[in-house]
Amino acid sequence: MEPDVSQILIVASDLDLKHKITQHYAARSFHVTATNDPLHALDFLTNAVVNLVLFQYHPNEPTLTALLQDMLEKCAEVPLIVLTQIDAAENITNMLRLGVTDVFNLPLDSMPELDQSVLRHVKRSALFYENLQYRQELETVYRQVNKNLAELQQDQIAGRLIQQRMMPPEECSINGLSMHRYMKSSLYLSGDFIDHIRLDEDCVLFYLADVSGHGASSAFLSVLLKNITNRLTREFLESDANNVISPAAVVAQINSELLDFDIDKHMTVFMGMLDRNSHILTYCVGGHLPMPLLSQNDEVQYLPGLGSGLPVGLFDDAEYTDLTQQLEPEFKLLLSSDGIFEILPCDQIADKEEQLRKILQQSNSRLEGLVDALNINDIDAVPDDIALLSICGEAHA
Repeated sequence: MEPDVSQILIVASDLDLKHKITQHYAARSFHVTATNDPLHALDFLTNAVVNLVLFQYHPNEPTLTALLQDMLEKCAEVPLIVLTQIDAAENITNMLRLGVTDVFNLPLDSMPELDQSVLRHVKRSALFYENLQYRQELETVYRQVNKNLAELQQDQIAGRLIQQRMMPPEECSINGLSMHRYMKSSLYLSGDFIDHIRLDEDCVLFYLADVSGHGASSAFLSVLLKNITNRLTREFLESDANNVISPAAVVAQINSELLDFDIDKHMTVFMGMLDRNSHILTYCVGGHLPMPLLSQNDEVQYLPGLGSGLPVGLFDDAEYTDLTQQLEPEFKLLLSSDGIFEILPCDQIADKEEQLRKILQQSNSRLEGLVDALNINDIDAVPDDIALLSICGEAHA
């Protein structure tokens, strides 16, 4: 801080001394306030920003001694230079012990040494006030950041509730199929999304999507995906008298619309249509990994078709293919996002796939058994979103 913005308070009962040092430091561009009333000085000191106090002290005046001590206690951060008649070194030592910054003998025969002390301590005081201002600004910013974080957390919690309600129930039954979903998010909002749509008394369309990235933007795209899929489903049903929907055609249209949005996001998706009358699963793979695990006839195997389609929302020339799988009347199908791989101990993808397959087989192809075997519920923070969808068909259905 420069001298022309520094405030010096002069407290002197000697009017000649007060006038002399007031004129001296005012001529050097300091803001100077002078008084011969110590009580007025104390009041001013506690209500104004003061960089330095020059205090004329008379050791034999008890009231003045008490006021000096009061100033030192209440304004310990302000340098205080005492001007007094020094009669013994012990008096200087006592004043320094009280907290006095410096002591000069009266009368002031030469000002240079006092000037040096004043300038040194004004700079120190200016640095104190500068740091104090920074600290206050940081505290203000900190409070605002905490307020913003609290609001953001509330928004995230509300967004999570909305996102969860946009998905189907965690457990439900459709057309004789037992549907069970499980979600574990790395953040409040998930980039994974699960949905299924009853088309008629026999057919169910379902999908699991994994949006790139995490957080609000990825969650927003998952909401957009639901809206697009529901609209496309209605359009396809209205245009086809047989109520036949091609998952590949739906995924291709989603790819086209995401590219039109130009939002620098993409997703992987597995979409299937299950016909309980013919026991045929028609499905499309949009860059999704891992492939669903199919459990039937006492075997657990991955569905074929890995790599048959590119991720959605990246390439305008991407092509998608419908694949089919004959199902037994009694089967279990497990869909998963690739977040499941992040909690498996193996290094290679192929090893992770095999470990996942074995764990599911050992848990009797139950989603709950897989979750328990991997201790997913006990993990406080998963590195990536985990989404699971189990579809079970019973023999009597």
